[in-house]
Amino acid sequence: MASRYLANAKTMTGRLAVFFTVISIFVGIVTSVMVFEALLWSEDRVSERRMLIDRDEAIARFKAGENGKITIDVQTVAYNDITLLPEKYRQALSGEKRVLGEVDGAGDMLYKGRYSLNGAEHDVVLVANVDSVEFTEREMIFVISIVLCLVFLLMAVFGILLYRLSKNLIAPLNDLARQLERQTGDSNAAFAVSPAAAREFQTLTQHLNQYRLDLHKTLKREQAFARYTSHELRTPLTVAKGAAKLLSRTEKTDFQQRQVARIEDATNQMSIMVDALLGIVRYERNIDDAPLRKIGQPEIEEVISANIAAARSKNIEITLTFVDEPEIRATTAVLSMVLGNVLRNAIAATPTGEITLHVDRDGIQVIDDGAGLGDTPSKEGHGLGLLIVDDLTRRYGWQFTLANHAGRGCMATIHFVN
Repeated sequence: MASRYLANAKTMTGRLAVFFTVISIFVGIVTSVMVFEALLWSEDRVSERRMLIDRDEAIARFKAGENGKITIDVQTVAYNDITLLPEKYRQALSGEKRVLGEVDGAGDMLYKGRYSLNGAEHDVVLVANVDSVEFTEREMIFVISIVLCLVFLLMAVFGILLYRLSKNLIAPLNDLARQLERQTGDSNAAFAVSPAAAREFQTLTQHLNQYRLDLHKTLKREQAFARYTSHELRTPLTVAKGAAKLLSRTEKTDFQQRQVARIEDATNQMSIMVDALLGIVRYERNIDDAPLRKIGQPEIEEVISANIAAARSKNIEITLTFVDEPEIRATTAVLSMVLGNVLRNAIAATPTGEITLHVDRDGIQVIDDGAGLGDTPSKEGHGLGLLIVDDLTRRYGWQFTLANHAGRGCMATIHFVN
């Protein structure tokens, strides 16, 4: 579910908004911390410089004769005798020759150094209450709040601009995807995007429309060819069948009888092929609207009978195992052409032996005793070829597979999916 959401272009704008919001919060927090630390650092540096200025004044006054503890101002006190310092400050300065910094937890800043007077070295210590001049906690919160408000305001403006920009960039893509979903199977519909869309989407739309137009023309040519060719073939077929019937009523030799039978078989197969082509043209647009019908055993036996002569010439026995009647939407002519081509392909691949037809509710299997498929099997077979069989099965939503049988030759399977 999560991967499908992340891979969906329709939600990309929302994902970008969420991503930018998370980045904005992170940037706001980092900026606030940096501002807070910068304020603390600047306060310490200002206090240290103030201490150094007060140190110079204290040394000057000690050299002038003052001694012990002196007050520099209301904030700073100086000492030249460490024993006069409060205990907490003496502990902080213990063992240190020079100190400049705040006392932990006291809010005071200490300075310890030395000065020379009459050839002797003396200590000088300054204690300043820096809390009185530094930012209070309330003032610090106020400053950080101002910084956060400004950061989030800028982020909100940038986020809105990013959202609108990404939406304008992704909207044409989503629009084209919706049009593809709605117009599936409709080769006359044209794709369209907003004139304000990017130039690349305009180009993509033009090429999609050109490809659809080319496909539509190809389908029209294919339908017209199949329709007109099938109709044009009916007239000579009718003449040939009528002539064959007239010849069958006359006295003739055995040779002539065989020729008449061959003519009748050829015209019957041609009629089946023409009917199948017409059926494809008629139902290729609305195959799902065609009525379901059951395949009976006599229909399968008729296909076998049409090819039994070729099997007997090679001493091949055709065995039918009919378990149940499958349901399909294709016409009798289409099934006859598909199954007949598969059966003729099996006969051509089998030098001698047996071909088994297994029919059940799910589909039809044709198993031969040939050499089986090679390393690079080909779907080109006898007559129209298994490529045509594969194309016809795709049109009707069937599944056609060709594979080696575990104990025999090759196994062709037509699985009906309704």
